[in-house]
This record gives sequence, C-alpha cells and structure tokens, in this order.
Amino acid sequence: MADRHDYVALEWVKGEIAETLKHARQALDAFVARPHDPSAMEVCLDFIHQVHGSLQMIEFYGAALFAEEIEQLALALQQGHVVQETEAIQLLHQAMSQLPVYLERVHSARRDLPLVVLPLLNDLRSARGESLLSETSLFSPQ
Repeated sequence: MADRHDYVALEWVKGEIAETLKHARQALDAFVARPHDPSAMEVCLDFIHQVHGSLQMIEFYGAALFAEEIEQLALALQQGHVVQETEAIQLLHQAMSQLPVYLERVHSARRDLPLVVLPLLNDLRSARGESLLSETSLFSPQ
C-alpha cells in the first residue's frame, strides 16, 4: 500500500501544511483571547479544513484522519459541544504541532501509519465525547 503514495506530492505540501497549521494555532490563540468573537474560530477551522483537504487530495489517509479529528474537535469547540474547553484547546495545540512531525515521519519512513498517533487521535475523540478508535479500525478501509 505504501507504494501507491505520492511522496513527491507530500514533499510539496508538507511545508505549506506546517505553515497553515501555524496560522490555525494563531487563530486558536485569538479565539482564546476573545472567546465571544466567533471570527477567530472560523479562521482556525478554515485553516484546518484546508489541511484536511490537502491530505485527502494527495491520498495520505492516515494523515487525513489525523487532520479530520483535529477539525472535528475544533468544530465541537466552536459549537460549544466540549465539556473541558481548556483541555480541548491544549489538545488542539498539541495535535496541530504534532501533525507536521507526523508528516515528516511519513515522508522519511515511506509509511502513512496513524497507529503511532493513536493515543492522540483518541484524546481528540474523547474530548468531544466520541468513542475511541481501536488499532484494527486504523487498518480497515473506510
């Protein structure tokens, strides 16, 4: 399966993804500073959605799943569906910092295996009250 991935495409987008996630983290910080201003969270979500779409487009589905979980938690936070807001914000920061590291690992190892970030994926899911992923679910095609 790893042979089907376009690692040249990943090389092209991973720097831009890291930069986009940096802007998303800045927008999240603006949301924390002004929680009653919805525009900052909208900007954050737009950046995360852009990353998710890019990863889907180049068909790195493990990385896209990671971005999707980030996006889902950010959306839940925006909609007020998160019980522990501070924890959710910390998780979003952690995940948005970790995704570029994961992409570097995927690029160097030539394997898109989200198993290495399963604990973080489950933390993101748990923060919005979703069921946890199992190791086997990461190997099943959607």
